[in-house]
Amino acid sequence: MEIVLEEIGQVLLVRPQFRRLDAAAAIEFRNKVGDHMEGRQLVVMALGNVDFVDSSGLGCLISLFKRLPPGGAMRLAEASPAVERLLKLTRLDRVLPSFGSVQQAMA
Repeated sequence: MEIVLEEIGQVLLVRPQFRRLDAAAAIEFRNKVGDHMEGRQLVVMALGNVDFVDSSGLGCLISLFKRLPPGGAMRLAEASPAVERLLKLTRLDRVLPSFGSVQQAMA
């Protein structure tokens, strides 16, 4: 599993290089990203390559969100229409706002 991680000041930019965030990928993804989250006030997940997320993938995102320090935020960027629909359906878009671009998510 390839994940590109960029540390930009207090921001962690996460770019998964795989298509499915599912049960097969969620644990490894959570562990790899979680290892780099300490002290980050903002985590941006650039999901442009991800076209499928299942319940394990959603659980993974929530687990990572809960690791943030008080006042920290996680934002999603470049999510596919299918992922956007899933976030709205589960109302996770209220907790994990989604933006059209990484630049918008980092602003």
